[in-house]
Amino acid sequence: MVNIVVSLLYLARGLSLSQIFYLSMVWAFISIAFEVPSSYLADRWGRKKTIILGTVLYFVSCIVPIFAHSFFVFGIGNALYALGYACFTGTDDAVIYDTNRELGEHGASLRRLGKYYSAQRIFKIVSPLLGAFLARGLTDGQFVLLMSLDALFAVVSVFLALGLVEPKQHYAVEKVEAGVFKDAYHLIKNNYSLIRAIFNRSLAFIGVFLIWRFNQIFFTNLGISILILGAGWSFEHLVMFLINYYSSRLWPKRSAEMKINILNYLTIIFVVMFLAVWYLNFSPYLLLFIYFLFNFTETARWPIFSDLFNSYSKSFNRATTLSLSNIIKSILEIPMILLTGYLIVKNVAYPFYIMLFLLVIASFGFHLPKRVRVEKSV
Repeated sequence: MVNIVVSLLYLARGLSLSQIFYLSMVWAFISIAFEVPSSYLADRWGRKKTIILGTVLYFVSCIVPIFAHSFFVFGIGNALYALGYACFTGTDDAVIYDTNRELGEHGASLRRLGKYYSAQRIFKIVSPLLGAFLARGLTDGQFVLLMSLDALFAVVSVFLALGLVEPKQHYAVEKVEAGVFKDAYHLIKNNYSLIRAIFNRSLAFIGVFLIWRFNQIFFTNLGISILILGAGWSFEHLVMFLINYYSSRLWPKRSAEMKINILNYLTIIFVVMFLAVWYLNFSPYLLLFIYFLFNFTETARWPIFSDLFNSYSKSFNRATTLSLSNIIKSILEIPMILLTGYLIVKNVAYPFYIMLFLLVIASFGFHLPKRVRVEKSV
């Protein structure tokens, strides 16, 4: 819930604009160090246990910022959050994918993944507006209230995780003994199409994420109230809930690759529109609307990418393979965060130029072919 005002919280607690970006580097380094080990743990120790561990780490990460007034303490909170998130990435998608196999509905993965991503947004439909209302005065007491509510919801998520039913993993024992990490590594190394898809997803995500990192500061400086921002994010999550829920019906005659390419092109168009409206000094509310448009088109790619990545991996290494793709994202993220943190204090427009550059590279440098040969999952 505190995410609706998180960059404003950082400023109020004494962090600089550059330090806000550098906090994201903590996340990136933790992802590089623990993304594969946590998912290796999920494939070998158990996915339910790993998800439970992730929810506990998330709870602790909600407590730490309540007492944080320095970059170091906020960094500890971010590191714990990243550790908890590492336990989820790949693991949750793998659980859904293997559940479909166990139920004999292997072909319904995109629909299931879309509904899962949709379910993630149910609470987010309400929480941004509620959070903005509760913190509308931007006082420290209101920030603490939001962080306390996040911790309370984290406790609920721990109990929900305890009730999960883990599907059976379908694999041959000798393949497991050959090494989960080794197999997943060679899958990515030798699959040119998968590499293109990973870079396509990662570069576009990083570009849009850089703007999200300081969007509250940017728009409140333009005179838009935090309540308007909260209402906008709530509406955005409502639309994404519906789109993700019916993702399998989105352009049903198009391949996953073509769907992603179309969404990439739309994102670039909206970013160019955003820059034009900004430089022509039109209404900041129109600027905010276009900002939500390119957030929407980038985020709409996620369930499609998840289904695409799942189709390349096998049951026993599915979580590890998905997390290897997140490591590549984190490696790419670090220099972009450093550059943006350095440039933003010189000119607030620079992060938007970096975003546009990354989107163009993702869309054209790593353009996805119309059809990708999908290896049979085991």
